[in-house]
Amino acid sequence: MSKNCFQNFCGGFLCFLLILSMSSNQALAQDWRLSAGYSIKSFGLNYVPNRTFNQNVGAVSKGMVEVELERYLFYRFYLAGKAEMLVHNQEDFFIGGPANFNQFNLGAVAGLQFPKIGVYGGVKLGSVWDLTVQATDFKNGNESWVMPEEPAGELTAGFTAGIKYYLLNFVRIHAEINRTYNLPQGVMPQSSFHENPAFRSFDFNPISFSIGVSIGLPWSRPKRSPRENENISLPPLVETASVNFSSPLEETFITSQYGPRWNSVHQGIDLHAGFRDNILAAEQGVVVKAGKGSGYGKMVRIKHGNGFETLYAHMSKISVKEGDRVSKGDVIGKAGNTGTSTGVHLHFEVIKDGKHVNPLSYLRFQ
Repeated sequence: MSKNCFQNFCGGFLCFLLILSMSSNQALAQDWRLSAGYSIKSFGLNYVPNRTFNQNVGAVSKGMVEVELERYLFYRFYLAGKAEMLVHNQEDFFIGGPANFNQFNLGAVAGLQFPKIGVYGGVKLGSVWDLTVQATDFKNGNESWVMPEEPAGELTAGFTAGIKYYLLNFVRIHAEINRTYNLPQGVMPQSSFHENPAFRSFDFNPISFSIGVSIGLPWSRPKRSPRENENISLPPLVETASVNFSSPLEETFITSQYGPRWNSVHQGIDLHAGFRDNILAAEQGVVVKAGKGSGYGKMVRIKHGNGFETLYAHMSKISVKEGDRVSKGDVIGKAGNTGTSTGVHLHFEVIKDGKHVNPLSYLRFQ
């Protein structure tokens, strides 16, 4: 791969991030997620052994730091830009091997994220340089490192595929397989009267594996301007003497409307929230459900007068129990993203005589 190709890729990568920033997402509480993590990456070597080398030749494993910016375009689909840099090279626990080098990659990724598990695939371009080979001193047996006879740095390209699993709301583990082209091949250590290299020559195996952990912070788009809100068609407000609903969050706006969504029916509205924001009872009533619900995660359901109920879902903490009487504005829990949720928000439902109705028929949001 030529240097011009690498420069063209960097330019294309910047354009890719620009496209992400211009993309719109009208359905998700989570529009973006920025993740940073650490992985142990295993490289394979095909080598010609040196019979006079009297130490064990271990596996080549390196520590990589990774940064990824994800842009959610649809309910579960996202595109991402990813950068990774080798930062942990020398011999240590789980890290090391008979070859040291530097590596940097830039990648473009597409993936599907479910509540706990995500899958993804993409492409990478990068570089490997400053390669050295483990050796020992003939006189005293001390460890040393020797350069190749010829420069072994290369610009590389490849494909990647992986799986993610969320242990907590913001912490995930991931496993990845890579197929890389144009890695250094036929690397021969320099000849020396004093140093005995680990092998006569070696090639990099194009297949590598990695496993790691990362912390990701999701966020949603900025609040709509008043002009944008004017374009939203709202149902007429219904007045009833038995209830007078207020907002379940102190400051919020709608991120997903009531009604048809993704070939199904969204039976409530999604409201923007920060992690652990207070969730408030929209009206006085009795708590009839406080626990986990299928797809809802941690949830609270409150029964009000005249056949009305409200439901609050994806909470990080529940502060009430079944049978509690609550007043309007009481704190009933904290916002989160438990259950079928790809980001922090509050799913809010209004139920009348056992049937879901549009919450916007009974209250308004800015």
